[in-house]
Amino acid sequence: MKVIISLGSNTNQEENIQHAREILSHLIPDAEFTKPIWTDPIAEKDRPAGENQYLNCLVEGHVHLSERSLLAKLKQLEITMGDCHENHVKGIVSIDLDLIQYGDHKLRDIIWQ
Repeated sequence: MKVIISLGSNTNQEENIQHAREILSHLIPDAEFTKPIWTDPIAEKDRPAGENQYLNCLVEGHVHLSERSLLAKLKQLEITMGDCHENHVKGIVSIDLDLIQYGDHKLRDIIWQ
């Protein structure tokens, strides 16, 4: 199934994005990554904007996983890389992996474009 995933980090940005790219390359054998771009933080309701800029990119490719299994793997990767709700509340994002599209099903918009 064709998928598009967004990657974002505002802490050790280049290192975290590179690490996530390496792991995702094993999960998505034909992964094609966009060039990373720097963006300013976006404050959300009940969550302050972080002080650091975000480094973001997209990956597109194909997986042989169900949507549910892929989401679980992405969540586990976030946890493994030290991401947690408590840090997000503080505006600290080690890595954020969002499934943007799964096949023809668009799950969310990319807010940093």
